[in-house]
Amino acid sequence: METKEYRFETEINPEQLESLAGNPSSLLNHISKEELDKLSWFIFDVLGDKDGSPEVGNIQVSSFKYDADKNKGTFRMQFDIDRKFCCSDMGSCSNDYLDFNFSIENNQLVATGSYFDWTLNN
Repeated sequence: METKEYRFETEINPEQLESLAGNPSSLLNHISKEELDKLSWFIFDVLGDKDGSPEVGNIQVSSFKYDADKNKGTFRMQFDIDRKFCCSDMGSCSNDYLDFNFSIENNQLVATGSYFDWTLNN
């Protein structure tokens, strides 16, 4: 099991950051579909167990904190990992998350988070 880092940038108006504390999932409106697809593939690649063709879904943002004096903050991105096992006609779902640190640079939110696959594989 290993930890891998994911980094992304998205354009955001610094005045919008304060409103995200009240509705953290609205941050997803500022992240492109392409970037969310890249994030899903990143998570898929980190997963040690690929059985059931895992797919990332139901992405939400919580625990959004921003320090305007330092132009830095944190947030948690939560998601489901859905699996469908075609041979047994069964499915499963687990929840996981990535914690991100971010900074604001020239109207860009630059976020970095690490993902660790907690699945035991022994």
